[in-house]
Amino acid sequence: MNTINTFIARTIRWFLIVFGLVTSATLPFAVDIHLLTPMLGGLVDYTPSSVPALRHWGIMIFGIGVLMVVAGLRPWLRFETMLFSTVEKAFMVYLFLANQDQPWAAGYFFAFIVDAVIVAYGVLYFVSGQGRPSTWVMADNAAVPGASRPVVR
Repeated sequence: MNTINTFIARTIRWFLIVFGLVTSATLPFAVDIHLLTPMLGGLVDYTPSSVPALRHWGIMIFGIGVLMVVAGLRPWLRFETMLFSTVEKAFMVYLFLANQDQPWAAGYFFAFIVDAVIVAYGVLYFVSGQGRPSTWVMADNAAVPGASRPVVR
């Protein structure tokens, strides 16, 4: 367990920053949907009726990426960010695995690899001492009038 704790403590900041930047790479097709097909290897097409959902998905994933980068710089935001990103990315991994027999699935292979790495790291994070809510305590309310937020010991 000490090895996992040390690994997470040494890598969490840069992991969140690097993988947050990779995750936020969906912004271009949120802005211009015509970039979706080239970004996914020419294997994934879109229809006019799917454009709003795909663009919304692109901006939401971009937001998760930005949140990951910010959490890399703000330790008090890490638990919630890791929880949200691990669950969201686990679902994407599931979707890829469940649709491997589809011809368009290969277009999502890079996203599958990135998301699988994030999920694996997320599991390690939650197994480690940093990823357990019991290590979080409420801040001294006298120090922050009218507010309390979790802080890492």
